[in-house]
Amino acid sequence: MIEPRRLLEGAVDTHVHSAPDLVERKQDDLEVARAARARGMAAVVLKNHFLPTPLRARLAESQARGVRVLGGVVLNQPAGGMNPWAVEAAAAAGAKVVWMPTAQAENQLRDQARPGRPAHPLRLEVRDRPAAVRVFDADGEPTADTLAVLEVARDRGLVLATGHLSAGEVERLVTRARAMGLRRLLATHPDAAVIGMPIPLQQRLAEQGLRFERTFNWLNPPYRSPTAAEQAAIIRAVGVASTVLATDFGQAYNAPPADGLEAYLAVLLEQGFGADELRRMVADNARALLDV
Repeated sequence: MIEPRRLLEGAVDTHVHSAPDLVERKQDDLEVARAARARGMAAVVLKNHFLPTPLRARLAESQARGVRVLGGVVLNQPAGGMNPWAVEAAAAAGAKVVWMPTAQAENQLRDQARPGRPAHPLRLEVRDRPAAVRVFDADGEPTADTLAVLEVARDRGLVLATGHLSAGEVERLVTRARAMGLRRLLATHPDAAVIGMPIPLQQRLAEQGLRFERTFNWLNPPYRSPTAAEQAAIIRAVGVASTVLATDFGQAYNAPPADGLEAYLAVLLEQGFGADELRRMVADNARALLDV
């Protein structure tokens, strides 16, 4: 019998939300880091929708030696939207990841407006200012600011994560990013309902070197989309080699992230994945992507 906890040794969680934040979180940065270290994990990546995390990550790592704590910046409006200066500053602070817009992506805002869709836990508004961040122009081409962001990400060796862009936007972004020489590319929870990337598109993009971050949060309430069986089928169709397992945990109603990652592995063991496959998805692929 394979023990899920043993599979956490050397693991990386590329998607953790922690305090301090503008919404309640389960654990603070240091608690997340210490819990990961206690399980023998290699690294965690701190993500915040509205505030950069690299300097926080450095502080947490200094207090929890033995585990890497990494940060990045999400290009929502508080970062200035598609702002290459914010990316350059984050990189100088030690960032590993730059995320495309999430809570203020046009796709996310359209999805939230649909009946029955859950709202984001925090909605920031400024009078007479649009919330949506423009990544593409009216012709569907990346804006000049988007191209500048891609250049900084390329030159600084950052992972470019796709945030909450639509499936079609992800395809356009990845195609341009690859043409510009970016190689560290990660699709943010492509199977979540807000994105719903079709399997054939995932297969095509996997051939271009895109990796897919498949997060446990979306398998649980209030989302339950996809189901565990559906997630397993998608992984098998697209491939273990391109899959990165992460939690997207940190919400007050969820378990602590390290516990969540262990539970995720247990779920996928029940779906028939072997130890070597799970180690590749929870450790090797992310470590190669982040160079840790």
